[in-house]
Amino acid sequence: MPLSTTQAISAPSKRKNMHKRTPIQCAFSALTRVSPYLAGRLATFFWYRTQHRSVTLDEQRVLARASTEVRRFGTKSVCIYRWGEGAPVLLTHGWNGNAGQMASLVEALVGQGFQVTAFDAPGHGQSSGNSTDILEISGVITQLLQESGEDTAVVAHSFGGMCTLHAIANGARASSVVCISPPKDVTTLLQQFIKILGMNTAVVNQVKRRLEQRFGEEMWSRLSLPEWVRAAELPGLIIHDSRDRYIPVSNARAVHAAWTGSELQITRGLGHMRILQNTEVINSVERFLLKPGQ
Repeated sequence: MPLSTTQAISAPSKRKNMHKRTPIQCAFSALTRVSPYLAGRLATFFWYRTQHRSVTLDEQRVLARASTEVRRFGTKSVCIYRWGEGAPVLLTHGWNGNAGQMASLVEALVGQGFQVTAFDAPGHGQSSGNSTDILEISGVITQLLQESGEDTAVVAHSFGGMCTLHAIANGARASSVVCISPPKDVTTLLQQFIKILGMNTAVVNQVKRRLEQRFGEEMWSRLSLPEWVRAAELPGLIIHDSRDRYIPVSNARAVHAAWTGSELQITRGLGHMRILQNTEVINSVERFLLKPGQ
């Protein structure tokens, strides 16, 4: 049975959804009327499904300067990029992103004398596959951290922050972590997913049951950044925009409240993606990583 934390997750009421529905919401609603069971199966398929986002010319220019390696992780090939020499930093992109999105951070950190590693997660960028999950991505992060050593700092965006802290909670070692626009838990991700598809309660319950079969019934409390950072004895910086439409800034505040000694920076008007290119944000990341003991 679902835990109490899942009982609050339900489809939005009609009164709260008077806005015009998107084409995918209309199509999904039609399928739900025909077969709620098939709608539940399709929604679960979409939960794991990824997109291979193309890179811009500027991003490609940065990626082209990297030393590139393609390696097998499980059943998939993962593309790994490395730049520079010096103290190691691992960059981790978010869901449906790729290493190219971190290009501005790459240039800045290499310029500060860091050795930077980034990768396209399974099902993303130049890596193989069209689906993935937190366990698979965390496995890649764990392996890369083991190879680069315990003095490696991590800068992670969005779902990449969740995967990074999941890896650390399960034994991976890092010297410090910067989380940019992080979701605080899997409940937050499901709430956003409900909005995208416009799922009703019956379909939501199907999706929850299928996820619990994969991750366990306790997943709603176990897959939680506040829980992980309470046990993490490492420096942390959290950066989040007050107008992030995908992951509300309340998520960053909750993680910060649980993370002893962490720093919190709230930006305004950068949203969920432009925050990665903002000069002030990049300067904050540099200052944090250059602090003695970081």
